[in-house]
Amino acid sequence: MADGWCGSLPAMASNPSQPPLTVDRAAGSDPVRSVQVDQGSSTDTDRTAAPDRVGGGLGGDRIRTAALAIVALSVLWRAQVASGGFLAADDYVMITQAAESNLTVEHLLALYNNHLMPGGRLLTWLITEHIGMAYWPYVLLMAIGQAILGITFFRLLRRLLQPSWLLLLPLGALMFSPLTLEATSWWAVGVNMLPMQIAMVLAVGAQVSYVQTRRKRHLVTLALSVLLGLVFFEKAILVVALVFLLTAALYAEGGFFRTIWTTIRRWWASWLVLTVLSLGFLAAYLGNSESSLRPPASAGEVFSFLTQMLGSTVVPGLVGGPWQWLGAGDGAPVAAPPELGTWVAWTIFVALVVATVRRRRRAGRAWLLLGSYLVLVAAMLAATRLGSTFSGVAGGVPRYVSDVVVVAAICLGVAVVGLARPSRVPGATEPPAVDPPRATPVALPEPGDGRAPDSGVPQAVAAPSAAAPQAGPTAPPEGPVASSAGATAPVLAESVRTGRPTRVVARLGVIHAEAPVDPEPDPASTTAPDVTPPTASAADSGPNTEAGAVRAADPVVAPHPSSPPDAGHSSTAGPPPRDADDRPTGPDRRPPAAAPSDPLGPPPPGLLGPLPERYREAVNVMLALMLVAVCLGTVWTTSRYSDEWAVKSSRSYIDTVRIEMASAPPDTVFFDAPVPDNVVPSLSWPYNLQSRFFRAFGTRPTYVDEADHVSVLDSLGRIQVATIVGSTIQPGPQEGCGYLIASGQTVRMPLNEPRDDWHWVARIGYLSSADGTATLRFGTGTAEFPVKKGLNQRFFRIVGGGDAVELTVAGSDVSLCTNEIAIGNPAPKPE
Repeated sequence: MADGWCGSLPAMASNPSQPPLTVDRAAGSDPVRSVQVDQGSSTDTDRTAAPDRVGGGLGGDRIRTAALAIVALSVLWRAQVASGGFLAADDYVMITQAAESNLTVEHLLALYNNHLMPGGRLLTWLITEHIGMAYWPYVLLMAIGQAILGITFFRLLRRLLQPSWLLLLPLGALMFSPLTLEATSWWAVGVNMLPMQIAMVLAVGAQVSYVQTRRKRHLVTLALSVLLGLVFFEKAILVVALVFLLTAALYAEGGFFRTIWTTIRRWWASWLVLTVLSLGFLAAYLGNSESSLRPPASAGEVFSFLTQMLGSTVVPGLVGGPWQWLGAGDGAPVAAPPELGTWVAWTIFVALVVATVRRRRRAGRAWLLLGSYLVLVAAMLAATRLGSTFSGVAGGVPRYVSDVVVVAAICLGVAVVGLARPSRVPGATEPPAVDPPRATPVALPEPGDGRAPDSGVPQAVAAPSAAAPQAGPTAPPEGPVASSAGATAPVLAESVRTGRPTRVVARLGVIHAEAPVDPEPDPASTTAPDVTPPTASAADSGPNTEAGAVRAADPVVAPHPSSPPDAGHSSTAGPPPRDADDRPTGPDRRPPAAAPSDPLGPPPPGLLGPLPERYREAVNVMLALMLVAVCLGTVWTTSRYSDEWAVKSSRSYIDTVRIEMASAPPDTVFFDAPVPDNVVPSLSWPYNLQSRFFRAFGTRPTYVDEADHVSVLDSLGRIQVATIVGSTIQPGPQEGCGYLIASGQTVRMPLNEPRDDWHWVARIGYLSSADGTATLRFGTGTAEFPVKKGLNQRFFRIVGGGDAVELTVAGSDVSLCTNEIAIGNPAPKPE
């Protein structure tokens, strides 16, 4: 029986999630190996040093060091890209609203374009109030958000997945994805998306910890994580759906309906907390917002949107695309990948999905999780963005799908690395565990060559009884091993940690600690209360093992919720471990017999699975080339985005205005007018007006409604002498005078073209014989202005419309000549 445990050694040695293994050497005996299983607090960790983790310092954990280097490189690179640009479009509207308001609840809860974002309004108000219109504070905040996202995501990977150098793949996919470039460079996007992405990672991590430990404190973390996202972006309500879908896809078994029911029943506390939180938020949001739902114009519009979103944005973006960008003014560019690049991106993505699904069954569920979340995002976008003037490019805007990158990175990690195998946490429906008797360690034979087994770690097993038969390493089998009447159930040798012991089940000679996905034991293969291993067949024995030897399934432990697992990385000599769903299923879970040349049995398949040896080198080279191509594509795409983002009309406009205002005379005044459309679009009226745009300036222009001499800012921000561009009066009948208006008279003067009823600026140039007043009527609007003796001009505002104006002069002995009346908008006077 002792030799029968040798069949389980390779699985235990290659599994990085195994508990610490120690060696006891009794005097005058062979080495005795015993298994220590941690079933206590989830905060206990395996202290066994692994090749990639030596010591407790940062340099001792090479995977963590590499991950922090990736995060730091991403943060610095993204900060460099962001600092090359400037504020844009919606940024100015948010800054203007902050400058015009006090820090009140009403301001924080006010909707912006139907978005509820009190957290973003608070940050914007603080920067505007204490710093003003500057860009560097926003770059700093986005860099901090990117760093927090990277660190929290790496901690999630260490908790969710098996320990491996391959953890760096999903981390790099999230940190460098071109789909998230807007979130780290454009403040109006980053203030929404970065907190939502962080909330997604924290919420998933809290739910995974709750699934693994059933500790109620993780429910509090889950609720706070979702609330964090909702404070910055109402779209974070999708985090609730993500948590449910991820739990069902990765931690529940069975068909569709059974999976849903198991998920609801087993983790009902999570759904109760999230349902209450979601209903409360939706009631508050929908009660104060206007409906953003609009029906699509046609089915073709929906199809075009989905094709553009998936074909041009999501899939190319996940593999380093889109490689080309379409400029969109001061805003972020739109994805415009070449057709060849789109086909290459789909080829890489489909190949990855097929390869990982063939490698492990859980990968299929991971990719279904990504598809399900994409359906939710597409449905929300189609319901709120189609049917508008921007529906033609809605599918090509990366910021609309930047949250998908978080889900895609998680799914990539599950598909490539594999889920960590948590220990079974007893639930309310489980029978109470019985403390197993303390078993006597049994000496294990050494291999025939006299050397210790090359497993990389000390190993141990437990004896089925206090007395163990002595067997040499080369003792031939005498026949089947019969069950003894007094034998006890095979148990693990010793549990040295506190906490509830693992329920140990023997299934056809396989001893293992059940994981949540394990099926119930077959009653036909167990005996209660004592379980005796059945006779092993000759097929399960190798030439170097005793007859009846069987391999034990791997005992599993829960990974530390805040610390990385300590053992087993892909850099070791053995291949990466298999996850729980890669084990054989069915009543007989025994692995195939070891080959004669490998007394410890075949190692578990690596990332390439059961690929023939003659193809492995070629496939490895191909995978390396694909990875290099994706990295180079990401660098190229990010560089092209940086070039587009660096072109900012608003930055040069603001810098020019500041220089001009510093040298302008103190009496320089302006009529309020919109800033150029390439600075703030006219759709943002009235926040595109200069008087509001420059409110956050330290020294802002002076705006008036009436003056004799007015200046104007041109499209470049330079100060120019103003004139009026619009309708003018037709020439008057009096030669050398035009229209002569005596005191108390009213003269009608037709315009060369009519004007609509609107807010206009009028200019009149006149020659007066004395001081007085005059009144100009334009349709239903009137404006009174002073008249000065001599040759003068006057600018004033008037609201009205029509095809003629009427002028009346009041005063004693005042006569006025004019042939210059224009109604329109201020503009620079031609030189």
